[in-house]
Amino acid sequence: MFDELFNNLTNFILSKAQETLKELEKPLAIPEAAEPFVLIRRFTPADSTVTKGGITIVGESWQIEAYDDNTQRFLTNSTDPLRKVILFEVAEPDVQECVLACQFNAKALNTEESIAVSLGVGRPRESSEMRTTWGRGVSPTENFQPYKVRAYFKKEANAAKIQISVQFESSGILQIRDIELLQAHVKLQS
Repeated sequence: MFDELFNNLTNFILSKAQETLKELEKPLAIPEAAEPFVLIRRFTPADSTVTKGGITIVGESWQIEAYDDNTQRFLTNSTDPLRKVILFEVAEPDVQECVLACQFNAKALNTEESIAVSLGVGRPRESSEMRTTWGRGVSPTENFQPYKVRAYFKKEANAAKIQISVQFESSGILQIRDIELLQAHVKLQS
């Protein structure tokens, strides 16, 4: 009898935890896109990056290093990435809501951890800038591989900036090229 009561209680707690997790995930969920995606912007090595240090142009790609001259090279117990590089920032789309996509080719070199490339929607707030980001890890490889990360945008009173960034969790180098920012309408739910 005690085992049955314990199992029922455990199942109840697990189901409530799953329901709560689903509710917490809703604001970060990306709705389905009504394809096709339309190109908003294509970035080339002629485009200036927001972050300047530790980035060089190699052929048709950007080579980004985990350290630049201003990065401290010691371990901390912080949950912050070792280095965050903001590649590009663009104004919000001129639509009420959409699904954004950033597609690119990349390879990670000399790294122990995957390197995250993120697409974020940032809105200025009173005391700090709140960012909602969706990321994609680039694992170590010698050859360029295609990647895509999606994000959800909905127009609000405060204008937003769309940001493409890179986060390093360990030392290493990311080479990235063919960066495109696309958008598609949100698919209507039936």
